[in-house]
Amino acid sequence: MKEKPSPTERRALVRGEPVVRGVLAAALEVLAEVGYEALRIEDVAARARVNKTTVYRRWPTKQDLVRAAVRSITVDRAITPNTGSLRGDLLLIARQIAAQASSPEVQGLRRLLFGEDRDAETVAIAQSLRESMEALPRPVIEAAEARGELAPGIDANLIFRSLAATIHHRLGMERRPIDEGFLAQLVELLLTGALAPDKRT
Repeated sequence: MKEKPSPTERRALVRGEPVVRGVLAAALEVLAEVGYEALRIEDVAARARVNKTTVYRRWPTKQDLVRAAVRSITVDRAITPNTGSLRGDLLLIARQIAAQASSPEVQGLRRLLFGEDRDAETVAIAQSLRESMEALPRPVIEAAEARGELAPGIDANLIFRSLAATIHHRLGMERRPIDEGFLAQLVELLLTGALAPDKRT
């Protein structure tokens, strides 16, 4: 069994949290300004007002640092809902995705995550982020299955991928705002389909 940190170690961890947040915020700022290829650990450390060894100690490579920075405003901010219904959970997740995708921080990462000029490292970062995001709905899916809300043979992951893709397309490609009415309509479409009740077979 892993030993609990001592009081001294716990105080060190607490004191380290602002440093971590500062470095990750600085990394996102530098990334938005110069892009991934030109980003240097030294510049991030200077922006965060820490020694570069402080950065290297926690994130040995630029890829490690950028991956952590991207996670800090995406995966790490996600909250798994538990409203008691799949419809309610989907609506809360849709709101999270819309708020996240609309934020200036995430919009500044579009070229890194979805651009055509990516290298092997940025592709790996995007893949890691995608895998982490796709794992988040698992508790929601399991709860819906336990309540008997999902039809047999339904790929529940496809529901969440469709939800996220539609929101990102509306914001990124169509440049149109998202409101509560749109999210409610999207969730209803994913849950009940487009066919009229008397046309479903």
